[in-house]
Amino acid sequence: MANCLLCSSPRSIGLLCTAHGVAIASPGITSEQVFSRVTDGVASLVDAWGCAHALANGTKIGRDPRAELAVLHASVSSEHAIAKLEGTTWHLVDNTSRNGTEVDNQRTADAVLPSGATIRLGDVRFYFWPESLPKMEPPRGSGRTAPTRRDELVFSAKVTTPKGTALDLRQRVDGGVLRVADSSIELAAMEFGLLQLLVERRRIVTDAELAYVAWHEIADALAFKSVQADSENVRELVHRVRRKLGSVAAEDLIESKRGVGYRLAGDPG
Repeated sequence: MANCLLCSSPRSIGLLCTAHGVAIASPGITSEQVFSRVTDGVASLVDAWGCAHALANGTKIGRDPRAELAVLHASVSSEHAIAKLEGTTWHLVDNTSRNGTEVDNQRTADAVLPSGATIRLGDVRFYFWPESLPKMEPPRGSGRTAPTRRDELVFSAKVTTPKGTALDLRQRVDGGVLRVADSSIELAAMEFGLLQLLVERRRIVTDAELAYVAWHEIADALAFKSVQADSENVRELVHRVRRKLGSVAAEDLIESKRGVGYRLAGDPG
């Protein structure tokens, strides 16, 4: 049996041993919510499932599904960080992210990446490896989405609104779709991103009163065209999504509180 990438223990979780996998496990994220589009990788980030994700010089890492290395978690900013190779030395550069970047438990704006370094982006952690590693399929099972093609579907959720309407949310690279019985609504990337952000926050925070997402968190997490997106931009996005939800009698899905933010009013599955 092959050894763990980082120690002499046998592999039990992809490229990792159980101890190293558990050490970087993050709440509220599934294996399919992390994927790389890099085709000429020369280094790797290894996730808690022991799966390697390719890095190349200049790889942009963020919550935007179109990022070169996408990490679809509410704590990760739309364009969170960049991996850079300077000579033979790798650096991780934070892109003024909302929740910060850490390398080996030290918050940083620009840090050298030694082999095996632990990286934290928001609440999601990885190990850095300075070589290209074989691509592996993530584990499947309870609590994880199981798309047939990760480049088409990377997030899904079933939500019941306060009025009892059952909704099925399914994300694709260019947006997503919301299904209610025999009806469906097409959602643009930012529209779906808003709903995904609210679902993820409600899943992570058990107290509904603490599940509100402030406008500046939404502005940071989503890829607004304006780099200076403000509360009015976010309000317009929420109104646009509510109008679409209203076409299937689900306008009560998004709840707002003045001065606090927005939250998912339904129960996410």
